[in-house]
Amino acid sequence: MTLVDSSKYPNLTNLVTEVLNVWPEHERYLENSLGPREEGFLSFSEKLAEMVGRLATTVDGGIRALGDDYRFLCEEIYLPEEFHFRRHDSYRLTSFEEALSTVYSNAPFMARYMNGLLVSDVLWINHCRGLQHYTEVFLNSLPTNAQLLEIGPGHGLLLHLASENPKVGSLDAYDVSQKSVDMARKALKALGAAKPVRFELKDILDGSIMEARNGGQFDAIVFSEVLEHLDRPERALRALLHLCKPDGRIWINVPANSPAPDHLYLVRDPKEAEDLVRKVGFEVIDTAHFPMTGVTLERAVHKKLTISCIIVGRRPFA
Repeated sequence: MTLVDSSKYPNLTNLVTEVLNVWPEHERYLENSLGPREEGFLSFSEKLAEMVGRLATTVDGGIRALGDDYRFLCEEIYLPEEFHFRRHDSYRLTSFEEALSTVYSNAPFMARYMNGLLVSDVLWINHCRGLQHYTEVFLNSLPTNAQLLEIGPGHGLLLHLASENPKVGSLDAYDVSQKSVDMARKALKALGAAKPVRFELKDILDGSIMEARNGGQFDAIVFSEVLEHLDRPERALRALLHLCKPDGRIWINVPANSPAPDHLYLVRDPKEAEDLVRKVGFEVIDTAHFPMTGVTLERAVHKKLTISCIIVGRRPFA
């Protein structure tokens, strides 16, 4: 079965082919994910697939290894957590210390976990839609020469996409882990980022951020798939409000009902996430909520299925 036009979308075709080589039973899911995508969305998916292909050159085993790790993510990492969530209506872990000891300290596991997530950014419709909103809506709404900060840059995809946007003037990134910083630097080099990024080892839960007098220096803050990893999400958002300029924007991507071995903060529905953003002092000026592949937003809320909740907040002048 031909899932996409290989002449128009060669990188997407290559990624799909490699995934199906290691997991042929996944074809029906990919048909449901790729089939409904309109031409503009397929073009964006192709762009992401090309970026994943470049990052695959930094991985032992290349894109075939990414396909194998994607299957590992779905079957060995997420499925047991989904079973737990269905039985107990809660995530397995409740503290960062638990996640650190059981997940983050296991380097081989984390490598496969991160590789699988990279592929999911293209193949999972909610992940890919979220990145499209970031690229085509949020970045284009920024003022000229915007100073942008990303918290927890991960694979570097969002930093790279920001570096390509002419409205972005400077790029900063904070992370708590030197290994994560090194990984993001390596990824940006492979991607050929158009602008330099200034990295800092910094914990947004550290009270020194709130005590610093030089707050309000960023026009845009990117907080993508980080909030769910925190056991003090409100404190983190208050720190980001402090870092944001008056009239500055924050782009938040947080999943609802998304069990994973290192997820702590359980968002039940998009409104809950929006209410938290308002509670800390941001004005919510835009939202976009993308359910998992194959279901409507209404069904995802009713059945407690995964939703990527995109929230754009604005820091008021007073």
